[in-house]
Amino acid sequence: MNAKHLRAVLLRGCCLATALGAVTLGGHAARAQTIGFVPSIASDPFFVSMEYGAQQEAKALGIKLVWQGAMGVYSPTAQLPFVNAVLNQKPAGFVLVPTDSNALMPSVNRAVALHIPVVTADTSVADTTNIVGAVTGDNIGGGALAADLVNEALGGKGEVYLMNGLPGVSTDELRKQGFESKIKTYPGLKYLGFQFSSDQPSHAAQVVRDLLLRYPKLGAVFCIDDETAIGVIQGLRNAGKLGQVKVVAYDAEPGEVAALKAGDLIGLIAQQPVLEGQMAVKMAVDATKGIKPAQKNNILPDILIKRETMDNQSQYFYRGQ
Repeated sequence: MNAKHLRAVLLRGCCLATALGAVTLGGHAARAQTIGFVPSIASDPFFVSMEYGAQQEAKALGIKLVWQGAMGVYSPTAQLPFVNAVLNQKPAGFVLVPTDSNALMPSVNRAVALHIPVVTADTSVADTTNIVGAVTGDNIGGGALAADLVNEALGGKGEVYLMNGLPGVSTDELRKQGFESKIKTYPGLKYLGFQFSSDQPSHAAQVVRDLLLRYPKLGAVFCIDDETAIGVIQGLRNAGKLGQVKVVAYDAEPGEVAALKAGDLIGLIAQQPVLEGQMAVKMAVDATKGIKPAQKNNILPDILIKRETMDNQSQYFYRGQ
């Protein structure tokens, strides 16, 4: 082989090595630009709002956001296929909104084993040791705000009930904790306890009907989430008690905002899902670069919205589909 031919062979080899290197680096770069995000239920206006914020942040940072989630069903069984599908793509970072604090722990552990940093948004998991960051609303504070409003609406005296959503949801438990703790500080209020609605309006309506038979002097109900609120309103309407029994609900979804305007609710405790989505994506992207958040657990204030103030608080209303 002459020198000229040898040089040509070596040049082709270098070009091939460079090309292979470019493919490898290109694949790594593509991975570095992708953040996976699985909400608990993608169709809910709260998470539609969260996706809006997450996509805004992804665009600002120049990364690709893979958003996938169940439609219409809030459960680990419905969520896990989407979690697995996103993790199978091996994104650079992963944001998760767990439907259950225990059931989603194996998914977090799997991501960590794959060296994918995990951020939780809204809800969290039982063991947060390996989570790089978290963002949520002030659920304890929000529950306390609901208790304050109930006390105000009842003039400091009356029977109060709490309609919970699903067991195992970290945010719901914190809201319950905040509500119950604050209710105890009002001696004129009698707390009757709580039941789960299974996040089904029809079941919530049935529970309210049974409650009114047991407690005909029921004064107020605090609804832990929007689906529960819809059912409670319907149950009270069917019983001819809507307006007599005061209702406070969590979130500010379109249906709830309309119910507040109509006077079916006396107040809403709104979260900030757009900001949560933005912050979660930022933390996940930073984690891929080895940057830790200023604080691991970020709690955003929840907002009390009353009928008389709602016109000036529209920035806290959630986005529809």
